Amino acid sequence: MSYADTFLNIYIRQRLLTMHTAMPAKIVSYDEAQGRATIQPLFMTKEYGKPPEPLPIVENVPVLKYRLRTEGGIVQEYTPVYEKDDVVFVACAERALDAVLADPGRVVLPSDTRHHSLNDAVILGALMT
Repeated sequence: MSYADTFLNIYIRQRLLTMHTAMPAKIVSYDEAQGRATIQPLFMTKEYGKPPEPLPIVENVPVLKYRLRTEGGIVQEYTPVYEKDDVVFVACAERALDAVLADPGRVVLPSDTRHHSLNDAVILGALMT
């Protein structure tokens, strides 16, 4: 393999490893009234030639709500309750969520160029409690 091929393979691998999609995380704190949590991702990151490091703590992470129909046919909305150290599964949005969260339901042009960022994580549900 040529130097250029090796360099390109390493570059592509590094870019893919910094593109966050979904991962387990631990609840550091949870604001039930706001439906927002502070989380610690449970994966580490490692740069070439350096020791592994934990991913940073992420604040103000929204929690998915659930709208369910009960046995009596009544539609109820539920917001999960999380406690410190619960393990949850989070997904990182493809683009910045700021504009969507500021104006729910409207089609928006993302207000930032970031993509697959930990800053755009959303808690999907409990993995382990």
